[in-house]
Amino acid sequence: MKPFILQICAICCWLFSTGATSAELNKYQIDVWADNWFAAYIDGELLLEDSVSITTERSFNAETLQFSSSFPFVLAFIIKDFKENDTGLEYIGSRRQQIGDGGFITQVTDLDSGNVVGVSSAAMHCKVIHKAPLDSNCASESDPIAGEGQCQFMTAEEPVSWKTPAFDDSSWQHATEYTAAQVGPKEGYDKIRWASAAKLIWSEDLKKDNTLLCRLVIDGKSDMAATQSEAVLSQSEHSHNEIHAYFAHFDNVKTSEDSTYVKIESNGMPEHKMMEGITSWQQQVPLPQDYTGSNSWKIPLKPVLADNPMLTKEHFHKGAIAIAVNGVPIFNALNNRGVYSADVGELDAWGGHSGKADDYHYHLAPEHLEAIVGEGNPIAYALDGFPLYGKTEAPLDEYLGRFNQDGTYEYHAVAYPPYLIAGLRGEVQVDSLLNAPEDQIVPQPRSYPVRHGDYGPLRGAKITGLNKIAETGYALEYTLNGKQYQLNYSWNEDLQYQFVFVDENGNQTIERYQRKEQ
Repeated sequence: MKPFILQICAICCWLFSTGATSAELNKYQIDVWADNWFAAYIDGELLLEDSVSITTERSFNAETLQFSSSFPFVLAFIIKDFKENDTGLEYIGSRRQQIGDGGFITQVTDLDSGNVVGVSSAAMHCKVIHKAPLDSNCASESDPIAGEGQCQFMTAEEPVSWKTPAFDDSSWQHATEYTAAQVGPKEGYDKIRWASAAKLIWSEDLKKDNTLLCRLVIDGKSDMAATQSEAVLSQSEHSHNEIHAYFAHFDNVKTSEDSTYVKIESNGMPEHKMMEGITSWQQQVPLPQDYTGSNSWKIPLKPVLADNPMLTKEHFHKGAIAIAVNGVPIFNALNNRGVYSADVGELDAWGGHSGKADDYHYHLAPEHLEAIVGEGNPIAYALDGFPLYGKTEAPLDEYLGRFNQDGTYEYHAVAYPPYLIAGLRGEVQVDSLLNAPEDQIVPQPRSYPVRHGDYGPLRGAKITGLNKIAETGYALEYTLNGKQYQLNYSWNEDLQYQFVFVDENGNQTIERYQRKEQ
């Protein structure tokens, strides 16, 4: 095991300078953790090198150094994951023979202001110069030999002058961000208090890419927390016209905006079919909702990254966390009992069902909307202002989101719990933290029930269809104990509602309600 190594100029007796006059110099501190080895250069000159050799198989130390420089300056990093040879394997010949994995994180702090002025993130440009093995099956060979059989490798020379400020790295790939769970950082990583903007990075292939060259430009003045927020804010200011365009695909949705929000009006009824396939039915049905005027959905025009994002497993078990581009709200994947609705038969084939106010909503990301808005476009917007997309192969953070290459934040759906938006990355207000986990985001519209009866689960029922029988009416069909039942319901412009329950023998029970003006 390697120790955590702290190099402070007052203790370690050297101070790095780029040669500028003392009046131009600023004092900085750089923190670096790498799995397994790195060397850092500033404007082409060596600044800091991992104190433990790359030949040491388990080296997870961190390095810290104070230095002086004028800004702007460029940091260039050689980053290497341990490998025994060009097979790219470790523990060769043992039962633990395997392909290793890398990981890297850094931050630069202005010691005069205390601001973090540079971090590792997807904004960095990186180039892979050693990749092995090209075939993962190499790890299963009893006698792996580099360059033979399944153990081929790729290697490339370092570009000339790549460490210098003038080098053009625009053709290099952006770094890929990873979560701590994906990298598994150890030992020295935990000795550093990392800024939230500092991300664990590597190339697109965390395992096979063994040696990277990466570059980071430091302007010496920006506070990275503020800069990241400004990038998100800038994205919002320039893309709100696109927000309107995504919702415009649906006739029942209208959008407008003021200085704070994009406002979404809808009746909450999707164009696709509903309710089919539900096997845990609470006897609610889809009815149009009045999400208009002051009761409309609101998306912040200028989303702000939260210092302490709120997790959906601990909050928001009531109300919506997002609004789909078809005007249907999206609730937490967890229901108000803390159970995933998708796992207990509560959802239809489109990821939705009706709530206590006969309000249809999703508990899964409506990925089927990609067929309408186009693949790669948002299918919803969270109530913190950040977009929700379908699935991606890109690594996601603990909130099931990521910063893309232009520095803006987005959520993605996944095929496993928690399915979508594991935490609100942006700032939101809640009605009362004392209600957690059944607190909800505010502002958001209210759904007002027409029926006030105690409708609970109808155990054993399975919904087999919901068909539109008039412009303002539906027939819901379901089976119970092997017999067919039906619920026909309709409404008129005077807000009068009729529910006709038809049993297995054709007998009818009728209920009528008058919705009050809200």
